[in-house]
Amino acid sequence: MRTRLTLITLLFLSFISNAQTSFHRQMQSSNAMVRQQNQMFLLQQQQQRNMTNMMRSIQTTEEKLANEERKLQKQENKTAEKEADLKLKQEELAALENSSANNTDAQKEIEKAKKKIAKSEEKITDSKKDIEKTSNKIQDLKQKLEDDKIKKEELAKKQEEEKRLKEEEKARKEQEKQEKKK
Repeated sequence: MRTRLTLITLLFLSFISNAQTSFHRQMQSSNAMVRQQNQMFLLQQQQQRNMTNMMRSIQTTEEKLANEERKLQKQENKTAEKEADLKLKQEELAALENSSANNTDAQKEIEKAKKKIAKSEEKITDSKKDIEKTSNKIQDLKQKLEDDKIKKEELAKKQEEEKRLKEEEKARKEQEKQEKKK
């Protein structure tokens, strides 16, 4: 009787040990699967944040570009006004030079007109430099916008690829589960 009891106890202990080992393997497998799912979820979140940041960057760049284009338009209008004003001053100077006869007051007026013309030409030159800077800035913004759009497309493709891989992995695991059941 004692031998049987010992034998039954040993068999029972080996059965419990096998059950514990099987349960432990099952838990490890489950934990690994959860860990992998968490990593995929974190990767997805990171990609969504990157996409949101890229969209925000594109929107900001578009707004800056629109502002710079408006600024350029204003500068071009002001320069055109300054050039028209310069032409008027040059015409006035020509009229003064034609109508003046060695009069000292007329000479003073001619000198004043020449100084005004020089200042106007200087302002026009400065305006043209500003227009050139703004045009360069617009070109840089357009290039940045194009680069950002390309990056956004790459991120979208990468996201789609990750989704596809995740779905394939899920399908493969389901198939393995069904094969194990058989």
